[in-house]
Amino acid sequence: MATKVEVLLNKVRVKLALAVKYENLSRLSGSKPARARFFRRCNQLRRQAVEFQRAADAAKPVAS
Repeated sequence: MATKVEVLLNKVRVKLALAVKYENLSRLSGSKPARARFFRRCNQLRRQAVEFQRAADAAKPVAS
């Protein structure tokens, strides 16, 4: 079973991969509304990844 930190770091990797996907979709989209929607989703996923990274950093044991 994965530790809390490993679970959070996996979520960071998944969110960043999805952000890249939506960023690419925003570039390929033909309409401005769709492009904006994909770009907003990309930014949302990046913000979520940052929050998960902060949580993972806070959950790591402190080395003495």
